[in-house]
Amino acid sequence: MTSPTPFKVDIPPSMIDGILAKVRQYEWHEMPEIDDGGDRWAYGADMAYMKELCEHWTHKYDWRAWETKLNAFPQFIAEIDGLQIHFLHVKGSGTNPETLLMTHGWPGSVLEFYDVIEPLAHPERFGGKADDGVNIVVPSLPGYGFSGKPKKPVGPKYTAALWDKLMRDVLGYESYIAQGGDWGSVVTGWLGYEHGANKGGGCKAIHLNMYGVRAPAMPETDEEKKWAEGMAFMVEMEGAYLRLQMTKPQSLSYAMMDSPVGAAAWIVEKFNTWGDTRGPDGSSHIEHAFSKDTLITNIMIYLVTRTFNTATWFYRGMFEEGGTNMAPGTQVEVPTGVAAFPGELFTFPPRSMAEKGYNIIHWSDFDKGGHFAALETGHVFAEDVQGFIKKIRG
Repeated sequence: MTSPTPFKVDIPPSMIDGILAKVRQYEWHEMPEIDDGGDRWAYGADMAYMKELCEHWTHKYDWRAWETKLNAFPQFIAEIDGLQIHFLHVKGSGTNPETLLMTHGWPGSVLEFYDVIEPLAHPERFGGKADDGVNIVVPSLPGYGFSGKPKKPVGPKYTAALWDKLMRDVLGYESYIAQGGDWGSVVTGWLGYEHGANKGGGCKAIHLNMYGVRAPAMPETDEEKKWAEGMAFMVEMEGAYLRLQMTKPQSLSYAMMDSPVGAAAWIVEKFNTWGDTRGPDGSSHIEHAFSKDTLITNIMIYLVTRTFNTATWFYRGMFEEGGTNMAPGTQVEVPTGVAAFPGELFTFPPRSMAEKGYNIIHWSDFDKGGHFAALETGHVFAEDVQGFIKKIRG
């Protein structure tokens, strides 16, 4: 284990030029015809939108400007159990700030949290109180972004143990609050379950915006049964990527590691499907939730680090760890906050069922927002996390 070393994103021009050259040279193919008014994403990534995105990518997108944004907050690398871990670390305002660990998922990155870091760390700059500021730690998952690549698949349970070491042994925080969506919700769930303060760990509370680790409880009420049926249907319709990445991720990697457009399509389709893309007029469009620049920057993080393959290994790692179920009759005992966004496909069950696995003290339902909650809703997400932390502080 090593002390943190300052880190800066600085990608060689030759790598950027090589990526853009492949995007320009991509040979477009066929897409099924879609009837007027039909869903152009029904068969996968819409080719018309992908052409539009790639045109923007090669003619208007400025990686260097976004690289500057990525370097706006202090970043570090530390070695933990032989693996290099990249993380942002921002000290909060106030005399005795709490510490918040936020974990991203797939196909996201630390970029998801950039717009909420400053409001959480320095709320006085946004009309709040300095004493409500928190220290912020945002790591890149193993095999993702600027973190090191494991030699074989690792999963969320392994990562939770890494994060507890990062927070306590590397950064010296005796206790912290954890937050996450997507894989971040699973890592965060395991932090509360296996590394909670009640079990000698440093995690004192957790906040989730996706239902990850769960108690193996059968649905009992009509409401719970309806939720379970809906989830089973959703997984049947949308779970092919999960099955592939959980079983044969290496086969997928040969195409995706060679084609920036292929990787972009695989990632962008998930942003369209999982984000809340409803506009004020009721229409649906991916850019109601995400700008082209934001989408491309997230994709570029995978491309410039060449981590598309090792990121998908995380699914196999979860499978090899035994899944995401708690032991029967147990639960996450640390205080838990839930932020339920309507566009989240992997929805929370009714509170009656969620409470079988979690000590829920805070529950918020929202009218807008999806899977990438921090990125999509910004201050709404930040305010909910702040509200939960205030309950923890008492």
